[in-house]
Amino acid sequence: MTMMKGMFYYPWWFFQCKVLGRRKPLQSVIFITDLCNLRCRHCCIVKEGPAVLTKTLDEVREEMHYCYDAGSRFIDFEGGEPHLWRDKEAGADINTLIDEAHAMGFHSTTVTTNAQLPITARSNLIWISLDGLEEMHDDQRGAGTFARAMENIEACDHANLNVNMVVTSRNYRDFEPLARLVHEHPRLRKLSFSFYMPYETRDLVVSSEVRNLIIDQAIELKKAGYPLMNSLTGLKMLRDPRSFVPKKQCWISNFIMVDGTRLACCQGEAAGICDECGFGMGAEMMLLFSLHPEMVRAGLSVRSAKKPAGV
Repeated sequence: MTMMKGMFYYPWWFFQCKVLGRRKPLQSVIFITDLCNLRCRHCCIVKEGPAVLTKTLDEVREEMHYCYDAGSRFIDFEGGEPHLWRDKEAGADINTLIDEAHAMGFHSTTVTTNAQLPITARSNLIWISLDGLEEMHDDQRGAGTFARAMENIEACDHANLNVNMVVTSRNYRDFEPLARLVHEHPRLRKLSFSFYMPYETRDLVVSSEVRNLIIDQAIELKKAGYPLMNSLTGLKMLRDPRSFVPKKQCWISNFIMVDGTRLACCQGEAAGICDECGFGMGAEMMLLFSLHPEMVRAGLSVRSAKKPAGV
């Protein structure tokens, strides 16, 4: 159904943006809560105490309408931990948002989770945050978190479970072992990774040498058939963000923060750190805007699993 809708919509979206010069997002990321059950070393989002914010169903619904009307057809729900989101007065949880997004007309929904709770989201796509194998993952996210995540992965029958890794100066040696785990695990489909971005501290930023090492490994693994989401061309561009930042098309994704702030592109621009971009999707969006066939195939492949039952 998503592909059928896209056959009509995506060419029209591309014509408006490429030919008419309009900036219409295709993907939206909505942060729905600061609540989280972890305190990860590299996180700059989660807050504690009175600073914690959680949106109501009406607030998220209004933001979804805004994104849809702006042109977006892919929507990602992020936190905090999205499985913790509730609007008790409305009797709503994460699946309420997913169901409403599909009813509204979004072609695909995504949830990013730390997998510390049973994975119950009925989104088309789920990203599970893993930062290496047990010792290193637990170093970044807390004792016992790796084992708990793997237990919840094993117990989940969702058809489209994928892994995202944030590569830091502490865990980079686990990139290849994690890629091997994803490759061999029967329930996991794809691996995506990004480099830690210095929003608040530089302690976890990788050196240029480590960055190139990881990219070299990623290229070799992808050539060997490992299920990396990133395209080969995008990986090569990621060596030096300045190769794509001047031509960036990051407005293809818009963001709504948990305090309601609406950003036309990722937070890196507002923070003034685009020249250090560690997000593989920065390069991939530039390739999408030139209809690079490798990137188009990569983007479609991660959303190609059958829609889970009940959606």
